[in-house]
Amino acid sequence: MGLIDDAQIRERTQTTARRLFQGARSDSGFDLWKRFDKGLARNLSLFFTGVLYSRETISQKQRELCAVASLTVLHRPKELRLHLHAALNVGATRQEVAEVLFQQVTYGGMPVVVDALEVYAEVLRERGEPFPGEEPSEA
Repeated sequence: MGLIDDAQIRERTQTTARRLFQGARSDSGFDLWKRFDKGLARNLSLFFTGVLYSRETISQKQRELCAVASLTVLHRPKELRLHLHAALNVGATRQEVAEVLFQQVTYGGMPVVVDALEVYAEVLRERGEPFPGEEPSEA
């Protein structure tokens, strides 16, 4: 039985995608893949979202913070945008996301971190959320 034939994987794919990417603009690589080959795009989505990203070995929050770190160092701003939304959607705080970005200066250098922070700033604006350093302090 292939992935497309598995109703449980199709349901997990839809549930996981809604949870992760709610509120994110839809200009993902998946949309481009669909234009070239809908069947292959569907199989990729079923595997990545319905199988890999729905695993419970680590939490969704941990998984998304890993994705944010990797995409920052690899300098993949389009994919980073989606996974910044996803990290916030699954419970990462704005401060945790910022800290993960800052940490990548060790592995990717200042230029990729600055670019990632610019993408993060756009995501926060899209979501109507304040920057971590601009929240009122509790006195």
